[in-house]
Amino acid sequence: MRLSAPFPVLFFAGAAHGLNHVLLTLYLTLVLVIAPQWHLPYNDLIALWTLGAMLVGLGAPFAGWLADRIGETKVLVLCFAGLGTAGLLCGLAQNTAQLEAALALLGLSGSIYHPVGFSWVVKHARLRGRAIAVTGVAGSIGVALGPVTAAGLASLAGWRVAFMLPSALTLAIAVLLATFHVAGRIVDRTDDSVPHGHVPNRADTTRAFAVLSITMTATLMLYAAFGTALPKLVQLSEIAGPSGFFMVGLIAGGVQLAGASAQFVGGHFADRGVAKRAYVLAFLMLAAVFPLLASSRGWGVAAAAVLVVFLFESMAPIETMLLARYTPAARRGMVFGIRYGLSAIGTPAGVWLVARLYNPNAHFLYLLFALALASVLGMAASLFLPTDSKQALAPAE
Repeated sequence: MRLSAPFPVLFFAGAAHGLNHVLLTLYLTLVLVIAPQWHLPYNDLIALWTLGAMLVGLGAPFAGWLADRIGETKVLVLCFAGLGTAGLLCGLAQNTAQLEAALALLGLSGSIYHPVGFSWVVKHARLRGRAIAVTGVAGSIGVALGPVTAAGLASLAGWRVAFMLPSALTLAIAVLLATFHVAGRIVDRTDDSVPHGHVPNRADTTRAFAVLSITMTATLMLYAAFGTALPKLVQLSEIAGPSGFFMVGLIAGGVQLAGASAQFVGGHFADRGVAKRAYVLAFLMLAAVFPLLASSRGWGVAAAAVLVVFLFESMAPIETMLLARYTPAARRGMVFGIRYGLSAIGTPAGVWLVARLYNPNAHFLYLLFALALASVLGMAASLFLPTDSKQALAPAE
């Protein structure tokens, strides 16, 4: 079977996406260990990630702009190096101020991958939907491995090692990617590998960007809130049993992994020209699943959480394909950067919602119903997207 993009591009894009999510999600599970060791409440410690989460968005436009100027590969090397350094500093932190500063650097470094990596893949892709899905699944696996890695390493060697080992691996891959680039094994493109002939009109482009700025902010907020709360949701469900912390991480990771294949579902719908309909339906289903999650008990929590992840994963390639369709190659890094710059609003808002709406008695009841309401609003906004067009969205053969 023909690869959807050159193998080195798929490999390093997948590695970057996966490790990016591993490192950005470690703290969401490790906070359950740090809180009792530092004798601080969960609410206060989870709030330390708010600044880092904000910087994931604030740094994205600059990262995309820089990639358009000097090439995606060099900026991805910076992504690997920054993530690895920040993770090491998190593992060395001795107090909340140091930990918050290290988490801020982690968030800033994590801002690089999505605008740069996806632009890189789209330029080199022969089959856009499939290439985006492949690298998207790698990111989903990273999200799934985050809590498992955190819980496993923390149980064996402590939370500091859980930060430092993945960080060391990330630094090693930074060196490998730089070596490939210097040797000419990976060369940046200034245009798309496969031209896409359909040119959208100005009205559709303007409307698509206006609507997507709203819906993508909504999905970023929803996913940040859900991902932040997931380890605690698993812990509260009591399905981890006597194995305790490690099982919390294993189950949370399993939930993320179980929904990863939906990237291919979303890519399929995007390639077949039914992106808008699939996008609207996903918001509608999220609005139904969040209340289901709130009312679930035991293993029902895990089952409902898998549905949430599946829906989120299916939406990601649809958003990427729509943006790629309405953006010229020379400015795609900047536009993708603006897309993920929206996470400066959505991601910290999601973390803030978790910190504010978690209640020791009601647990996450108020949060999950708030997320259901936000899903309804996202669905309403997505109805205003330009009409589906197979010609506009299907990849060139």
